[in-house]
Amino acid sequence: MRDYLLVLILPLLLYAALRKPFLSISFWIWSALVPPFLWAHGGLATSVRWNFLFAVVTMASFAINKGNKKPPSGAIFVLCVIFFAHCVISTMLNNGYGPYVWFRFDLFWRTLLLFFFIAVVIRKQVHFESVAWGITLSFGALAMIEGAKFVISLGGHNIFGLTPAFNDNNLSALASLMCIPIAIFLARQYKDNFYFKNGLYGVAFFNVMFVLGTDSRGAFLGLAVFSIAYWLKSKNKLRDGFVMSLGGLVALAILSDEWFNRMETIGDAGEDGSFQGRLKSWKLAMLMAIRHPFFGGGFDSTFTNRGTINSLIADWETLSWIPSATLNVGDTVFVAHSIYFQVLADHGFLGAIWYGFIVLITLKNLSSIAKTSKVFWHVNLAEMLRLSLIAFLTAGAALSSAYNDLFFALVGMTAALSAVVKGEEKRVAEVRVKTMQQVRFGNETGHINT
Repeated sequence: MRDYLLVLILPLLLYAALRKPFLSISFWIWSALVPPFLWAHGGLATSVRWNFLFAVVTMASFAINKGNKKPPSGAIFVLCVIFFAHCVISTMLNNGYGPYVWFRFDLFWRTLLLFFFIAVVIRKQVHFESVAWGITLSFGALAMIEGAKFVISLGGHNIFGLTPAFNDNNLSALASLMCIPIAIFLARQYKDNFYFKNGLYGVAFFNVMFVLGTDSRGAFLGLAVFSIAYWLKSKNKLRDGFVMSLGGLVALAILSDEWFNRMETIGDAGEDGSFQGRLKSWKLAMLMAIRHPFFGGGFDSTFTNRGTINSLIADWETLSWIPSATLNVGDTVFVAHSIYFQVLADHGFLGAIWYGFIVLITLKNLSSIAKTSKVFWHVNLAEMLRLSLIAFLTAGAALSSAYNDLFFALVGMTAALSAVVKGEEKRVAEVRVKTMQQVRFGNETGHINT
């Protein structure tokens, strides 16, 4: 039944998307994070290429509708263009299985295309809120449902990967963690609406429960850092501290002894087999970057091509100063286990520098807006985007998800918000100059023009 309902409302969604580019972008991110057919559990909805449709409609809507069509002039947009060009070269020079590397690049450029339209089109408060709704009603809502099941079952519900893009418990926890601040942003925006405000805080709460229920140690660390950062920036530390404590009590009541035992292994990383496996992957990534410092090996070449892996193992002693078990020929290596080492292996030291600059400038812009802007929604959005990125950077240190749609959507929103704030500052400065000129002219002529 749900698949028929989705297909029936599709023409309405496409019509709205064609009329309003910001809506088409919201539908795009909504369908990118969670393919709509998952809501229908298959059926007729699987025959529709939802994400492709909304991407095409976004481009058509952008072309035929009036509105801003100039890219933001800030450093974020320029750095993303440079990073994209760098990735093109690293893909062309790849050291892996060519067809698979190009397949990964194909996914990446689509993500950058979404970033482009967010950075260029989104300019008004309603635009930003619409994109935030797209994020919250996609992965945020799906994780909320799973988090509610986890609470209702008193911790008995098993949580696995939810979507093709976030296909295991760790990656799903990362995405859910990044959605929490976005839901809080919307809750603050609707602070005068009892139902929306509390409903959105409920989404945030059950996403927290979802993160805990995944048993992901990296996401747990990200949640801890996010919670501390949120509380430190809170304007009502007593209230928010009390609410966090209540949430902690709920978690204590339902989390199992096995969960606590697993989290305790964080302090014994040196003896943990999983951590030792990560060390091997990180050393492999460093060896690839040392061998190809400028452009790396190309997307996933370091971890998916057996010949490349065996070739790098031959240089294993180059990094003997890093203590770890030996990686032998034939040993299985799955992923980079870190967004940082993932970029380092894929695109070399130079690519990692570009990526690092994107992150640093994005955080710098958000901090500046949060401190200097006098507009509530500017500050609210900047604070929550920053918290979402902090969560990503913390939990992502042990996960391979450097190029996910949600991260670049948040970077695109930051580029757009920076352009909006810069435009507001320019208009205020122009009004101030005009007023001063009128006052000066009035003093000279004996009257003031109004």
